[in-house]
Amino acid sequence: MFGEGFLGQGAPRGADLNLLLQVGAGLLLLIGFGLARRGHYGVHGICQSCGFVIALIMTVIWMMPALHVIHADALSRMVVNRVTVAVAIHVVVGTAALLVGAWVILVAGTPLVPERFRFSDYKRWMRTLLTLWWLAIVLGVAIYRFGTS
Repeated sequence: MFGEGFLGQGAPRGADLNLLLQVGAGLLLLIGFGLARRGHYGVHGICQSCGFVIALIMTVIWMMPALHVIHADALSRMVVNRVTVAVAIHVVVGTAALLVGAWVILVAGTPLVPERFRFSDYKRWMRTLLTLWWLAIVLGVAIYRFGTS
């Protein structure tokens, strides 16, 4: 999990892979955004769902264990520095992005959500989600850089 990375920044291999996959997932979301603007909703849904799945998998197999191993002690002791502040905000924003993303996928792509809980203003929900997602990515890149500088 913590072997030498391949980006030459001194970060673990998993951190390098996670960084690339998360940025790739973010790019998929931007591509999907462009597809939706052009009316290609089927391909848009595929892009968005793939981005979500990549981010969810990497959150479970890399970010949650890394949070526990690397940052949990400092966070629990309420250590305040640029890394712990960025990590705490990243956890909140990233969790919100995953939860909103799951909700949007359930509402937009399945009949599982009862009508009274569904939203109809897709643009607002999806733009909010894209903003949250990219904020989480930017924070993640900052944490990566803080950890390797």
